[in-house]
Amino acid sequence: MTLLKILLIIMLLIVALVFFTLHRNNANLFQAPGLYKRLAIYLTTNTAKTSDNPPLPELQTPVFKVGSERLYQRVLTVAAELDWKLLANDSDNQNANFEVRSSIFSFKDDVYVQVKYIKMNESSLYVQSNSRKGKADFAANAGHIQALINKIKQ
Repeated sequence: MTLLKILLIIMLLIVALVFFTLHRNNANLFQAPGLYKRLAIYLTTNTAKTSDNPPLPELQTPVFKVGSERLYQRVLTVAAELDWKLLANDSDNQNANFEVRSSIFSFKDDVYVQVKYIKMNESSLYVQSNSRKGKADFAANAGHIQALINKIKQ
């Protein structure tokens, strides 16, 4: 009976740690497309990216009412404010690679950002975040993308 109680406590601690991690990574668990779909994504994938048809609404390709050069400079500024380590950047093609540490266990993730010109004073942002280790990211990569986009919008 004591062994069963210990196992139950261990399982509860693991579940609590998973949900705490998801919460810290801004997992938006109770928003569309729903809890089960989000858990399936966060517990089985280690990458997230913006797109025109994303699995999660917060990964919709953001469009900004600024020129691409201004947005690119803003990306570099915001990334520095978020303490992201710049690994490489190409100002001619307006892209950059960053190393980002996850908030809970400080795992290293790679974030690639590409600013895309749409028209005069309008540009979009393609962002892809990948975990270097593991098969599940517990929403860390989507959280990196949200942090960047939200801070740019401020």
